[in-house]
Amino acid sequence: MPHELRPVSSPEDWKRLHAIRRAVLFAPDRHAVDYDENHPDDRAEGNIPFLLLLDGRAIGVVRIDFRGATAVVRLVAIAEAEQRKGHGRTLDALVAAEARRRGVSSLRVNAAPDAVGYYEKAGWLPASWDRSELVGIAKDCVQMTKAL
Repeated sequence: MPHELRPVSSPEDWKRLHAIRRAVLFAPDRHAVDYDENHPDDRAEGNIPFLLLLDGRAIGVVRIDFRGATAVVRLVAIAEAEQRKGHGRTLDALVAAEARRRGVSSLRVNAAPDAVGYYEKAGWLPASWDRSELVGIAKDCVQMTKAL
């Protein structure tokens, strides 16, 4: 099963990214926050949204915000039908490889409470890195870091 982490570039890529985010991260029963397909953070300098592809089919999404030697991993989601099949571990490894390739030595994430166990199994550690981030959709998150 060849996986690929590919930056979002085409209008079709954006549609696939938004569809996965809406279904997984912004489902009506998950948050009271409305999803904004045109949020400026997706196109801010240094922020790169990616699709996780499996045999060319989009099964996951992530955005990596590059900040020199540190990068923040955001809006991580695996399509519901593909969850619990190891794709999250693959996504984590591909994110780490991409970050290393760009000179990053430390990753950060605001982990949803129900995802903390997943992150811990993938080598992430709880660590407060910017309390001002814990608002809106991230208000109940646990901040975590991972050395590369």
